[in-house]
Amino acid sequence: MSRPPLPLVVVASLFTVAMVWLVAAPLRPRAIPTFSPGTAPVAAGSAVDTVTIDARDPQRWRFFSFTRGPLIPPDSAGWDLAVRRFRVMPSGDALRIDTVTFDELRDIPSSGYQATVFGRDSVNPAIERWYRYDWFSHLLRPKPEVYVIRTRTGQAVKLGFLSYYCPGPEPGCVTVRFAALP
Repeated sequence: MSRPPLPLVVVASLFTVAMVWLVAAPLRPRAIPTFSPGTAPVAAGSAVDTVTIDARDPQRWRFFSFTRGPLIPPDSAGWDLAVRRFRVMPSGDALRIDTVTFDELRDIPSSGYQATVFGRDSVNPAIERWYRYDWFSHLLRPKPEVYVIRTRTGQAVKLGFLSYYCPGPEPGCVTVRFAALP
């Protein structure tokens, strides 16, 4: 009996290792932050606030105002963010910043804002892909970016995503921290 050629053995070994990795990678437990819907407690005197918006219903938009909190339809006038599952849409312009952290951003950037396009598939290009999708675990993870939202009233708010999961973990609880910019 002759031995198989060495290149074939190497390729078959690499293929076997790759297949084992592809099967085992999704089975590895993942630690993901989860939050219950509502406003999270914030340290006294802090200008930063955190909120978890319950957007588990794939058919209904949930509305949030940076000054009034969650808005329940039909009283959704004056909303600043609309959330439906993983889709987040600001009512005004948005800017994505990946060069500084949330805590480092202290001034309002003067340019680079993108307008929200309202229509059948309403979207704001700056905030459309606020997450990374993991093909192995099928989890959404927030990108370490900061977004500046200009509301309809002209106020500038910095925004950072913390999580997409409710306890369980169950998808659809978008958790953000935000603070008004001077």
